[in-house]
Amino acid sequence: TYSIVPRIPGGEITPDKLIVLGEVAKEYNLYTKITGGQRVDLFGATLSQLPEIWEKLIAAGFETGHAYGKSLRTVKSCVGSTWCRYGVQDSVGMAITLENRYKGLRAPHKVKMAVSGCTRECAEAQSKDFAVRT
Repeated sequence: TYSIVPRIPGGEITPDKLIVLGEVAKEYNLYTKITGGQRVDLFGATLSQLPEIWEKLIAAGFETGHAYGKSLRTVKSCVGSTWCRYGVQDSVGMAITLENRYKGLRAPHKVKMAVSGCTRECAEAQSKDFAVRT
């Protein structure tokens, strides 16, 4: 079977997009997993289901997350100064900017990035290939 890994920049997702993921997973009986990279992966699709599934996801505003390519995978972030009393920067905004700037970037190996908004390191930025940390 196949996996479906939509891009969720910075891990930020609207309730409407979450509902679409749930509806697609339910309709096609897919195993659903929230990943450490702040994405929602759907597993168990057949080859014949992929075009229909991606048509629904694209209509909802999703795009591929390049989950298995030698490219940028995800830019993980904490909630930053918007929602955390310790945050000193807009971590989610920076993560979204970075992910949108470098998505599709071809590399010799997978590339992971993260943005942490304070020294508590909730996004685990120091363990990534590239990190923004205050």
